[in-house]
Amino acid sequence: MADLTDADLLALARAAGVTIPPELLTEIGYTLNGVLEALEQAAVPGLEEVEPLPIILPLSGNQS
Repeated sequence: MADLTDADLLALARAAGVTIPPELLTEIGYTLNGVLEALEQAAVPGLEEVEPLPIILPLSGNQS
C-alpha cells in the first residue's frame, strides 16, 4: 500500500470530525503510515474469510 499523503490524512480527519493542526501533519502522517505498514505485515491466516461484527453501542439515558 502506498503511503497516505497529507491530502489523504486531512480527508480522513475531516470525515472523522477531527482537526489536525498543520504543525502536526507530518508527524501524524509518519506515525499512521508506520502503523498501517505494521498491520500489513501482521498476517492472520483466514482473516479475509471472517465477517466483521457490527458495533452496537448501548443507549444512554432512559428510553421509554
